[in-house]
Amino acid sequence: MKSVEQIWRKAVDIYDPAGNYNGFHPSVTVLPAGYCHREGYKVLECPIVWERDQAVLLRDNTTIYTDIFRPEKKEKVPGIISWSPYGKSNIDQPWAYDSPELSHLQKEEGVDPALWCKNGYAVAHPDSRGSYMSEGNVFHWGHPEGSDIYDYVEWLAAQEWCNGKVGMAGNSYLSIVQWFAAAERPPHLTAIAPWEGQTDAYREVILQGGIADVTFPRQAVSVMHGKNYIDDMPAMAEKYPLMNEYWADKRAELDKIQVPAYIVASYTNPIHTPGTFRGYREIASKEKWLRVHNSTEWVDFYTPAYQEELMKFFDHYLKQMNNDWEKTPKVRYSVLNPGHRDEANIEDTQFPPTGTEYVKLYLDGENHSLTKEIPRQTQTEYDGKQETACAEYRITFEKETTIIGYPSVKLFVEGKNCKDMDLFVDFGKERKNGERIPWDCTPHNRYFNPFDGFEGRLRVSLRELDKNLSTDIIPVHKFCEPKYLMYGEITEVSISIRPTGIKFEAGETLVFRIGNESITILKQNRRIGLQNNAGRHVIHCGGDVASYLQIPVVQD
Repeated sequence: MKSVEQIWRKAVDIYDPAGNYNGFHPSVTVLPAGYCHREGYKVLECPIVWERDQAVLLRDNTTIYTDIFRPEKKEKVPGIISWSPYGKSNIDQPWAYDSPELSHLQKEEGVDPALWCKNGYAVAHPDSRGSYMSEGNVFHWGHPEGSDIYDYVEWLAAQEWCNGKVGMAGNSYLSIVQWFAAAERPPHLTAIAPWEGQTDAYREVILQGGIADVTFPRQAVSVMHGKNYIDDMPAMAEKYPLMNEYWADKRAELDKIQVPAYIVASYTNPIHTPGTFRGYREIASKEKWLRVHNSTEWVDFYTPAYQEELMKFFDHYLKQMNNDWEKTPKVRYSVLNPGHRDEANIEDTQFPPTGTEYVKLYLDGENHSLTKEIPRQTQTEYDGKQETACAEYRITFEKETTIIGYPSVKLFVEGKNCKDMDLFVDFGKERKNGERIPWDCTPHNRYFNPFDGFEGRLRVSLRELDKNLSTDIIPVHKFCEPKYLMYGEITEVSISIRPTGIKFEAGETLVFRIGNESITILKQNRRIGLQNNAGRHVIHCGGDVASYLQIPVVQD
């Protein structure tokens, strides 16, 4: 990245009390059956060998340190990697998922050694480059981290206890890195299980729509511990808001992934949902499975039935067990139904499901409705300087309607007294009495906030589409060079909306909003949509400038 100056942030001191670091102890210990790591939590049902702070030399002579939990038995076993910078022994963090069914030997968001070692697996907890005692600086994703994992996979496979087959599993960061590692194609990486993980840091998280949104990334880097420095993505987003080689390297090359993959997604995670579905769509693996749950990532990941299913997947590929895994439905999806009961584990051979058709709902500016017929030409406008300002459009469904897939928006917009606009679009659900229905599901497990709908966003000056990445269904933008609005110019823009699975009962209303903030962001008081807005925002509707919301409807 010769043309991009890297910004680094000093890591939090290893021994900072908030880190709960339990020290550097290169050693090998046998934890006996009956051992309890924390009172009130799961006890070990078999002896486990705990190798602590083992040194691993990477290709550039950087040393990282790893813990290994493995069965005491002599037969060779596969290894499961939980890779992140959050600490290999950072299992007592106050934010870690808490359940008495877990031993607290698990890495945050990773598999539990108590369960997996009992069933004939080793669980590997590396401290990634720059974290805790590992040398170097933390650098998120891209080829650098993918290459580090390549080296670690090959080191792990060569250990005398290993059968030569290695898998990766885990949530969030532990999921994200799997896309980058598998794209490097380490010979002994045999299967992966990404459980909700973004694939493109710029487009899906920190600069979605070209609009800097650094709240969560800033928090994430603020809790990373090490001796040196951290790749400061929030600062990079503020200094380099346009696509460059730094950001391009943080988009996983999914077409290079060929290993079997068990992919788990949800519709409600604003950080990971778009990327997880992109991962499913674009990896080259012929053996891939998708399950879309209606819960939250940690709850779903640690549900015993799904840990058992994950183990069945790895048993098949890492132990070559003939256990009928191949008969597992290729796709299982959920349908959210706020105000009613969700449906889960609906089987299909594809996503979106068989029978899905894309329907255009045209914006009618005269009566603020959505219609399947192009209305006469009108317009709606709102104040670009007021955070709650928006234009709303509604359609009430006469019969039960299920929307599953990839919604998108095409708008014809004009700026009055402004050369740019930040557009936030979202849709949600209203009861028959006009009350917005809050959703039972949550967007991220650490913040149990109500989730109010599906959203997308775009800075209009960055509207140019990337023709190589876009499809007829999913628009993808270049984000390379601003093209500002001209006075009196009506401009066409396309915006993708987060992958969706929702049912509307007969008589319920879909509410589509275009405004300066999404409903969810307004409720969180984050105020990210006003930094680039001014003047009046005009939405042209009907006639030759027929703006529309396109929704994937599952036909009866």
